[in-house]
Amino acid sequence: MTKERNTASPDPGQAARDLVSQADTGAREPGGVQGKVLLGTALAWSLFQIWYASPLPFYFEFGVFNTSQARSVHLAFAIFLAFTAFPALKRSPHDHIPIQDWILALTGAFSAAYLYLFYAELAQRPGAPLLQDVVVACIGLVVLLEACRRA
Repeated sequence: MTKERNTASPDPGQAARDLVSQADTGAREPGGVQGKVLLGTALAWSLFQIWYASPLPFYFEFGVFNTSQARSVHLAFAIFLAFTAFPALKRSPHDHIPIQDWILALTGAFSAAYLYLFYAELAQRPGAPLLQDVVVACIGLVVLLEACRRA
């Protein structure tokens, strides 16, 4: 007779996490201030979404966004988190966020929030973009494509 070995690991969830971490580049897990910024940004985005979906802005007559402004803020949060939460390559560091990712995150967030930040100016000149508008849009498009590749 042969003896059967029990090869089950004590934590079946750990085996699944190990398999996923081998197959995917995975998200970063920075510590310290960087981790707190990442957590705070995700929390702020969640609170923004709850605020936008609730009737509270209309009760307080504060923080009322139209759909274009809300989409702009939503995309700014998404791009910022894409660059800070996901590394560019498998060999990129997972324990901290490199400076180039901070620069891309801030550039992408600004490009996405451009519509919200300059909404009144853009509304005054529909169909007549300035060179600045076109440059920000092109930079934003390239940064958005990279954010999509990472995520």
